[in-house]
Amino acid sequence: MCGISGIFSSKRQIEQSLKKMSMTLSHRGPDHSAIYVGDNFGLAHNRLSIIDLSDEANQPMTDNSERYVITYNGEIFNYMELRNELTQIGCHFKTNSDTEVLLEGYKKNGEDFFNKIRGFFAVCIYDKKEGVAIFSRDIFGKKPLYFHANKEEFIFGSEIKSILETIKPKISVDFSSLSHFLWKGYYVDGNTAYSEVKSLLPGQTLKISRLRDELNIEKSFQKIKLTLSEKEPKKNLKEIEESLKNSISYRFISDVPFSFLLSGGVDSSLITTMASNLSQEKRLETHFLGYDTKDTFRDHAEFVSNNINSIHTNHEMTLPKFEEIVPLMLNIFDEPFGDYSSIPSNEIYKKVSKFNKVVISGDGADEIFAGYKDSKLFYLKSFIPSFNSKNLSFLSVFYRMLDSKYSFLRTLSYALIMLVSNDGILSMATNRGGWNLYFRKKYMTSEGYKLTGEEEVELMELKSFKKSGKDCLERYLNYDLKRLSFDFLVKVDRTSMKNSLEVRSPFLDKKFVQSLFPVNPSHLFSFLTNKKRLKELLGRYKLQKIGKSSKQGFTPPLEKWIISSESKRFLMKIFEDQDSIIAKLFKLDKLKKILLKDNSIIRNKSRLWFLMILYVWHKENFSKS
Repeated sequence: MCGISGIFSSKRQIEQSLKKMSMTLSHRGPDHSAIYVGDNFGLAHNRLSIIDLSDEANQPMTDNSERYVITYNGEIFNYMELRNELTQIGCHFKTNSDTEVLLEGYKKNGEDFFNKIRGFFAVCIYDKKEGVAIFSRDIFGKKPLYFHANKEEFIFGSEIKSILETIKPKISVDFSSLSHFLWKGYYVDGNTAYSEVKSLLPGQTLKISRLRDELNIEKSFQKIKLTLSEKEPKKNLKEIEESLKNSISYRFISDVPFSFLLSGGVDSSLITTMASNLSQEKRLETHFLGYDTKDTFRDHAEFVSNNINSIHTNHEMTLPKFEEIVPLMLNIFDEPFGDYSSIPSNEIYKKVSKFNKVVISGDGADEIFAGYKDSKLFYLKSFIPSFNSKNLSFLSVFYRMLDSKYSFLRTLSYALIMLVSNDGILSMATNRGGWNLYFRKKYMTSEGYKLTGEEEVELMELKSFKKSGKDCLERYLNYDLKRLSFDFLVKVDRTSMKNSLEVRSPFLDKKFVQSLFPVNPSHLFSFLTNKKRLKELLGRYKLQKIGKSSKQGFTPPLEKWIISSESKRFLMKIFEDQDSIIAKLFKLDKLKKILLKDNSIIRNKSRLWFLMILYVWHKENFSKS
């Protein structure tokens, strides 16, 4: 696990720039730092030592011929199998690291070798003889890689801050990407909040070479798709169990101790219990973060811990001080990021990192096993004719008028919108609290509305969801898988690596997912329950009671924080600042009305959080003062 960075340029002092870039990523790899500088290029590496702790495994690493140089961030769990295959065809190894396996594998198989990897990675390999650099990311996008490219140079890093260190002050706001942030809280298709910085996509491979005096860039992809079929026979539960066991056992590969996150929910409880059975000779370490000593999920976590006799630690979270939290989140993400569950994520990883360098979690199960409530609605939607949303606008108005205390009526109206409208995906955004089309039209200035792409985001989503059909659920599951890469996994990577901690996710194993799909949708859930097959597995491990609790997201009690006097004062400051980006994009007088009642603030907490973090980010990076 590491932070990587590099520069390909004939226009700058590479060594000096690389040292600065590397320093910004020191939290990702505190165990060792080094740079490699050649002709018109340089690579840097900050190492968190997990596999082969020796100095020989440090990076950047060269092959025996010194033709190839690699800097790599990730873990290859099947590296010993791949190493044996390579040894049989004549490869010789000087270390016991997965890094060297990746380097030698690329030399023998080229880009095809990336398809053989079980694990997660972001990598750069440079062929000094041919003057060609290869970049690639794992298929789920667990490990990040950002870059800045023009005709003369290519600069990359594990986090945006490393690139900004090099290209500032020549940066500008990507307003089109901000439209995605305002609605969803994250960015898609390789874009960021900065026009000059892009992200390599999950499963993408990028090749750059110099053509005359310009850089030539080629792209290729490997993709994973969740395919459904009514004709598909029932998946054997034993086979699913064995496949998951196999994925878990690969996550044990480590030269340092590791522990498990226990949220008290289905996914982490199952993973941890199965892991305990696989490692009977050794007591597992488990961790839980909660807010309330009477929390049901705390009880569930302790129930699992007692069952497996783990070394268990309950961690308590208190909300950070208001004045600390926004700067902290911007320091972690380098751009506005809307998922405020990042706050408790950072807290639990900070606490766990004091015990271990590696933690195993249940991340990804909701996306793979249709765990979100909307999956049922999209399945039913496949069999129900859609209507023009304009004829159903009263339902949307009714939904927005209802307070949270009328939860049943809100849920009912939401379900009706989803089932019968041809733009149900848009109502999903309303439920998640983003600045969707309705709120942008109501609160944005005409200039701001036009600047952020008007209806561009909504139209892009509707292209996939407007038509009803038998594949409606399949399209939704793959939409959720995409959201996992651009939202949830970004959160996990940044908050864990902020605390020098590696997170492993057995559900996000390419071979495991490929063994599940294609699948009959009826085997993902029944009318009464989501994640049907996982809950059936709970029964095999005497964990049935855990499957009976309703799903709970890992989110802080933002209501208390957002209605505090400090928060209100800060919001008033934002709404009175006539020179800010918020004033450029929004109608300030109308925004002030959101503050009239506490329940109105609570209802709009996500939208207000988006505005707060956007305001501070823009002030820090683009203020004229």
